[in-house]
Amino acid sequence: MNSSEIRVLLVDDNPDDVSIIRRLLAQYQRANFQVLSASSTGSCLELLEADGADLLLLDYLLPAEDGISFLRRASAIVDLPPVIIVTGLADHRLVAEAIRSGASDCIYKSAMTSQTLGKAVQQALAKFRHDADLSRYDDNIVHALAETAQRVDPTAGGARVAAISVQLGLALDLGDHQVCLLRVGGLLHDIGKLGVRREVICKPGPLTPDEEEEVRAHPLIGERLCAPLRLSREIGPMIRHHHERWDGHGYVDGLAGQDIPFLARIVGVADAFDAMTMERPYRSALPAEEALRQLESGAGSQWDPEVVAVLVQLAKQGKVE
Repeated sequence: MNSSEIRVLLVDDNPDDVSIIRRLLAQYQRANFQVLSASSTGSCLELLEADGADLLLLDYLLPAEDGISFLRRASAIVDLPPVIIVTGLADHRLVAEAIRSGASDCIYKSAMTSQTLGKAVQQALAKFRHDADLSRYDDNIVHALAETAQRVDPTAGGARVAAISVQLGLALDLGDHQVCLLRVGGLLHDIGKLGVRREVICKPGPLTPDEEEEVRAHPLIGERLCAPLRLSREIGPMIRHHHERWDGHGYVDGLAGQDIPFLARIVGVADAFDAMTMERPYRSALPAEEALRQLESGAGSQWDPEVVAVLVQLAKQGKVE
């Protein structure tokens, strides 16, 4: 296969439209397209899993479900290439909904020419590659921050909290994206301690009221440190709210119950279990069994009872220790 060939998977149940789009892409002179086709979302998933594709051209009006609904569903279960929604409906609201749902573009069939379609595909691919580069850049920053925090505070449990949070997310049947967010949020949950004096973090005895206030500021510092990351809007709430309590007596905002972001509740439970079972300058590590008893005792007051119950079950299965 030509190395410069672009594999486009076209999902459309209208054979005439498939033929038209094939012809338009073949006429485009600035790229070489290989067009695969599927007549349903089910066969689309099968082709993606078997052969992959560089880009998905997804018709809006499909049997069983519309293209945007499929896009939302599929993005939670497979790694999708860039997606362009194709529609015969001239409705600007549809375009906005497609973009909000993760499509790179939405184009009208009535306005398609070889140039407009070919250019849209190339722009979607360029944006996808740019976003992938930014994601790799973000990953480098995330790991650099986590390693720095570990050096400043050897008791920092970012990697362990991330691992436990991911296990909880999987057990709670969260989607791939949310599990990925838990990994990043777990790694960076205490990154704000970079803004807390080392002598306070590593103090072997009780903290003074001023020192307690300094430590309690670390979620806000962490949220600000992570603000430049592309995922900041999604991981920021985990960092800011992982010390909230189910009964509303936590910090920094005194949120309670369901008002605490769900992913923050997960990280909060993972962080509590990690903190209890690891050595600290001011106390010895607790056995896992005792830590689980304390979590169960605080379920419904300090922590989300559903998340605690899942962690206890994972520990019984040997998946968390």
